[in-house]
Amino acid sequence: MFSFSALFRKVKSFSLIIGKKILLFFLWMLTPILILLVAFITNGIIIFLFGYNPIEALVAAIDVTFGSPRGIGETLVKSTPFLMTGLSVAIAFRCGIWNIGAEGQFLMGALAATWFGTKIATLLPNTSWIAVPVCLCLAVFAGGICGIIPAILKVTRGVNEVISTIMLNYIALHLVSLMIDGGPLQEASKTGPQSDPIVEWVFLPRIFESHRVHPGIGIAVLLAIALTFILFRTTFGYQLRAVGEGGAAAEAAGISIVHNTLRVFFISGALAGLGGAIELMALVPHQLTENFSPGYGYTAIAVALLARLHPLMTVTTALLFGALSRGSFAMEAELGISRQVTLMMQAIILLFVIGSSSIKFFRKRTL
Repeated sequence: MFSFSALFRKVKSFSLIIGKKILLFFLWMLTPILILLVAFITNGIIIFLFGYNPIEALVAAIDVTFGSPRGIGETLVKSTPFLMTGLSVAIAFRCGIWNIGAEGQFLMGALAATWFGTKIATLLPNTSWIAVPVCLCLAVFAGGICGIIPAILKVTRGVNEVISTIMLNYIALHLVSLMIDGGPLQEASKTGPQSDPIVEWVFLPRIFESHRVHPGIGIAVLLAIALTFILFRTTFGYQLRAVGEGGAAAEAAGISIVHNTLRVFFISGALAGLGGAIELMALVPHQLTENFSPGYGYTAIAVALLARLHPLMTVTTALLFGALSRGSFAMEAELGISRQVTLMMQAIILLFVIGSSSIKFFRKRTL
């Protein structure tokens, strides 16, 4: 017999569960929101002290980044490398590994894509459906190999991954310089330290002719969704999180720290390497330069920490940093705010995010 009271109890119980989940999510997001709020207030004070109107600066930045379809498209383009490197850092930190090498891994992916796009693709048939996947796979492999080196040093010699990954960043940076400044990948005219553009059939196409939006953005978002599923719905993801929460307890439970360290370093490096290839293959002039990355791999640390190391939330924080990057140009162009001031503003946000999150991370590891 149907009972309205039983139905009411079930609806009430379900509502309480949903309400509790919403409350927990709000509390989980409260810290990042407060960090950003304080950082933006601090930046507003700095803009005011330099003689500019903070409200006008904010309106100009929002109008350029989200005020038109073209602006939104450009913001998405700017966000893509932050998302790829942010995912790289987030997956490593989830396993309790401080991979500071996303910058070098990003460059190695771009270097591999340049080598393929200028030397190998010219020998292959003019077919994008073959050349593009092969190029992306090579970049994944190059980034993964760059990531596996500090992993081997860590598990065999106990080398701290912070030191080794930072050192490898400089090795990657100088290797790029060596290859394009008098090296085998320098442009044929030898006019500067840069490569020739990759051949057209290795380009990532534009989704819309009038905008620079490209499929790499979709690839990055799909990877964020896939990593979220892997981390929270698979045995492999559980092992990674267990190692990150407590290595000794995980090992006592039969989870191999060595194997998971090797695997997560390769995945982390592969994600950053893929990001480097996407950036090279998608955006004009499609060539590798000495300043190819303005520090995506380092900013990725803040992107990942602000997202609480959650891959899906990394999409949101990457979009924020993409908007900040594009908005800074708007403030300079429309209001005359010095480029140095906008760089200072971005640095303050990074300091707030990394400072707050690092304190919690180190406190957790020392407990």
